[in-house]
Amino acid sequence: MKKYAVLLTAVLAVVVFSSGCVSQGNNTYNFNGISFNYSSNWQEISNIKTQDALVGVGDPDSADKPTNNVNTLVIVQKVPVSSNFTLKQFYDDTYAKYAQDSTFQTISNKTIKVNGLTGYENVHKIMVNGVLKEERVVWLEKNGNAYVILCGALIGDFDGQQSNFNIVINSFKVQ
Repeated sequence: MKKYAVLLTAVLAVVVFSSGCVSQGNNTYNFNGISFNYSSNWQEISNIKTQDALVGVGDPDSADKPTNNVNTLVIVQKVPVSSNFTLKQFYDDTYAKYAQDSTFQTISNKTIKVNGLTGYENVHKIMVNGVLKEERVVWLEKNGNAYVILCGALIGDFDGQQSNFNIVINSFKVQ
């Protein structure tokens, strides 16, 4: 009987591991009043120059060699929303300004839910520091602040990074 229990345990272990039910693990960021998970092979980015950025994480293997700028990344910003604006008005106003940039091309816009918060998502192409990138940007609001989750990658890498971007977006919480 003991042999069968060991065999059954071994078979169940093989089934669980092969089905993908076991997580490969993620890193967790929990600071500045926000928390989220991110891919275990990504790192925090120390040299973020984006205004109002709380944190950036990215794939160190995507760094441009001459500049060391990480091309596949997620940056989280916290921006106060004026009491005269709704999040939707702030979002629309921001993208109306970007529309003036000849390198900016909107791909899609939609309303989304992230951990109970209604937000807005914009996917677009834009030139960043002379490099054409595709970005997926999620806007959420809590306690009078907009939390902007900017997920970006080079055009050819963007689609393949959606699972890494989803890890951050789907686990994002404001404390």
